[in-house]
Amino acid sequence: MKTYIEGETDVENNYLNDVISSYSFDYKYAGWNEINEDLLQDENTPPEILDKLYEDNKTNPRILRGLSAHPRASKALLKALSNDVNDAVRWGVADNSATDPDILEVLSIDNVPIIRYRVAKNKHTPVRILEKLASDENTMIREGVASNENAPTEVLMKLSGDPDDSVRLAVAENKATMADILEKLASDPKDDVRTVIAASPNVAGSTLMTLAKDRDIEVREKVARNNNTPMAAFEELAEDPETTVREGVGWNKVTPNEYLERLARDRKQSIRTCVAKNPCASADILELLSADGDAYVRKAVAKNETTSEALLTRLSKDEDWRVCESVAGNPNAPENVLEFLATNSDTYLRKAVASNKGAPTRVLLSLSDDRDWMVRENVARNPNAPVEALLKLVDDPDWRVAKLAVKNPNMSSENLKNLANHTNYRIRYKVRVELLRNKV
Repeated sequence: MKTYIEGETDVENNYLNDVISSYSFDYKYAGWNEINEDLLQDENTPPEILDKLYEDNKTNPRILRGLSAHPRASKALLKALSNDVNDAVRWGVADNSATDPDILEVLSIDNVPIIRYRVAKNKHTPVRILEKLASDENTMIREGVASNENAPTEVLMKLSGDPDDSVRLAVAENKATMADILEKLASDPKDDVRTVIAASPNVAGSTLMTLAKDRDIEVREKVARNNNTPMAAFEELAEDPETTVREGVGWNKVTPNEYLERLARDRKQSIRTCVAKNPCASADILELLSADGDAYVRKAVAKNETTSEALLTRLSKDEDWRVCESVAGNPNAPENVLEFLATNSDTYLRKAVASNKGAPTRVLLSLSDDRDWMVRENVARNPNAPVEALLKLVDDPDWRVAKLAVKNPNMSSENLKNLANHTNYRIRYKVRVELLRNKV
């Protein structure tokens, strides 16, 4: 199998083909069950390798199913798989965003309902096919169209009056459904439908004012959490007898601070915690809650990225480890605080520092030698991990750590080329796939 990429030099194209050829040769000797999982589950596996998998496994339904759903499968491969006798394979093709519209049109008349359903949900299905499927006698198919964000407004309006509850619910959940359709559904007899309307980012303020007085608790809670909720509605919602509704007010970023300050003194810990998490809570409110008697509230303050460095420093010495862990994971925590927490005997504190994008390079380098694999794994995953640490972690005894080090965005092509002949075959394949992906 040969590949040629326009714009690349002959040397670079030869290198790419060496990668593919080495895959084909070593494939015979590797532990295929492991390589198979790595390649099929990695959404970045290049089309050339997927084509090779197909050629070598045309009778393996599990591999064919994985290929049919892979986002980088070639159009030719998807065309071949769309004719497979296995329903699960055609399902994958019908669901795949890379599938050509002509293939989707053929699958839209498949005699298996679940295949037509996946076509109906596919965002790349042409409008003319969606209009046809919207009249399908099978409820599941109409529900699929109702959930498709590319469905025309006229189709969604028609389906908003569907006799089946699941279809109307799908219209309500559709992010493309316009305010006039949502207003119509706001009077739906089903609580589930009105709940979804109350949470929609497209719903009009006037509709939310009506739903703020709804008999259903969950509907009022969703109104309390909606960023489109008019200021006039918060006065009543902040005094709602139901805890979950007041929690929604405390959580909402558009809630005026006068109501947040009131809720910061609520007798319910869960409500004070919601206020403590709110990035729009004032410094005075966070100061008040940082001294709360409940550790969950203090933890929420420690996690809030608007909390001042002074408060984070104080909370890093909190008596409850969960509060300290939240400080360790806060990207705005002072460097000296992160250095202090990185030496803590508690694994979860060090793990949180290792995942912190704001952690200093010297701290991440030190944690790459940590005795616990979970800490090293988080260093390998951290997009700001230094290359020195990543090269060390490639040889980590734990595969979960090693493969993340290879995939880290800080690992340059030059670094990867130096690892292309690694003694560990799983690392070797992962490195070669990354090299090919970066070139294609």
